Amino acid sequence: RDGRDGKDVLPGPKGPPGLKGEIGHQGVRGPPGPKSGGVQYVRWGRSACPSNATLVKIRVIACSHKGGASDYVCLPETPKYGRYKDGLQSLGGYMYGAEYEVSFELFTKSGLYDHEVPCAVCSVQTPSAKLMIPATYECPAGWKREYHGYLMTEHSKHIHQTEFICVDQDAEFVSGTKPDLDGAVLYPVEGRCGSLPCLPYVEGRELTCVVCTK
Repeated sequence: RDGRDGKDVLPGPKGPPGLKGEIGHQGVRGPPGPKSGGVQYVRWGRSACPSNATLVKIRVIACSHKGGASDYVCLPETPKYGRYKDGLQSLGGYMYGAEYEVSFELFTKSGLYDHEVPCAVCSVQTPSAKLMIPATYECPAGWKREYHGYLMTEHSKHIHQTEFICVDQDAEFVSGTKPDLDGAVLYPVEGRCGSLPCLPYVEGRELTCVVCTK
């Protein structure tokens, strides 16, 4: 006769781990990931970037006037508005296009006086740092010069204070703009003896500048 079914019992103790297997073959290399890093800088006074940089967008320099913010910004050529109320409001800040206020031949191109200033936002993929250095047109060792030119800002006797920006030595103006509206303005920056050591600085001499990446 057939025997009876056996009874269920608890599993025995866990055995020791087995030997580690051999390393498998290396898999196929995956596709490259998206590019990252790099730096962006503004090339003041030009509507194009140097050959090693990518143009993000051509823009127009603008700044507040008297009150408001003190920095120069690059506005898009074509703005996109959200909610708005037409007409100038009594409570609000204003934005003006910037003009060159240079009455002598400082830059390589002539005819800039009282015309509006362009700018270009440039992107460079390889570097990870950027630097604007006033009072020189050379970069430190190990840095690459993106462009150089002249230091500019608001007039020293105007109420509104602004930042210093480096305007390209080959500066150009925005084509078709009407001159002498005096919204926001850009003047060359001159050295003054006293708090600045003279020499090596020279009284009244226009200061250069350079934009470097690394």
